[in-house]
Amino acid sequence: MPPIADTDPGWYRAQKRLLDEVEHGVREANRALIGQRIPELTRDSFLRLATVVARLRAEYLATALALGRETRGAVSAEEIARLGTLRAAYDEARMAFEALERAVSRGYVDIADPRLARTPF
Repeated sequence: MPPIADTDPGWYRAQKRLLDEVEHGVREANRALIGQRIPELTRDSFLRLATVVARLRAEYLATALALGRETRGAVSAEEIARLGTLRAAYDEARMAFEALERAVSRGYVDIADPRLARTPF
């Protein structure tokens, strides 16, 4: 006898309903919890974070390129540690930006009226 999931259309409807309810609950939980910590996200604050990510990326890449110019292939443990620190800072900021972007796109947090904002740089 085949499993009920293979033959019962009601099972599929029930499964879809459950998943829809879970998705709704996740959205509501995220909106409530993120909203407590980020009561108003503005275009300016979003762009300021993007600028921080760009600065960290630039610092990381410039430092990496400087290793090739200045060391002629001999790289010290301290230089590698510095590069690792810069990469970690860039990666963390980038992942935070992506998480914020995802939260906005999923409706967990709203951006305040963009017509009232100006570019931070």
